[in-house]
Amino acid sequence: MNDRERLLEQSWMINAEAWTKSVRENQIESRKIATDQAILDEINRFDPKRVLDVGCGEGWLVRTLGMQGMEVVGMDGSLELINKAQSAGGGHFVHLNYSDLTKAPSRLGSQFDVIVCNFSLLSEDISTILQSLAPLLSADGVILIQTLHPFSVAQHDRYEDGWREESFTGMGEGYKSSMPWYYRTMGSWLNEVQADGHLKLLHCQEPINPTTGKPLSLLITVTKNTN
Repeated sequence: MNDRERLLEQSWMINAEAWTKSVRENQIESRKIATDQAILDEINRFDPKRVLDVGCGEGWLVRTLGMQGMEVVGMDGSLELINKAQSAGGGHFVHLNYSDLTKAPSRLGSQFDVIVCNFSLLSEDISTILQSLAPLLSADGVILIQTLHPFSVAQHDRYEDGWREESFTGMGEGYKSSMPWYYRTMGSWLNEVQADGHLKLLHCQEPINPTTGKPLSLLITVTKNTN
């Protein structure tokens, strides 16, 4: 783990209280108008019985899916966020960082119909994580990845892969630390999810801000490559 990835991990511990408030008080505009519903719609499209939420945070998605009758496991590397999630209930929660996930993915269970990475793949090396998750899928299972749309960042910065900084401006109050995260272009995302040959792209979507007509996120659906 390099210095930026260590800071990335630490930021979710430091900002757990502020993030929980932002999510539970519905303070993040993009989530309200498009991205939360987009991930829920894509999950329900596959009518899953068993779901894994990777980087579950304070557990909103686990709770929502649990209320729909699904068996849901939520995993996060921040003990502070896992404690918040467990206190609210709705599913089974596991404190596990990404490094440990890649070493022992079976700790999370198996035979998941859907594995969700909702704005939670923020480090430079994601292929190792995806490679670890692929064996946890059921026969027809899928992995859903939602991330900030590459074009929205490119409006204000260079369109090239690299580390960026999130200050949480406009997401609520109380954030004590900025967060480094790794930016990828559209091409990089589409290549990355298939890079190791374990997964293949089914389709991708681009949830749109209904007011501005601009893309808010990129939502990628992949499945196991059986060829």
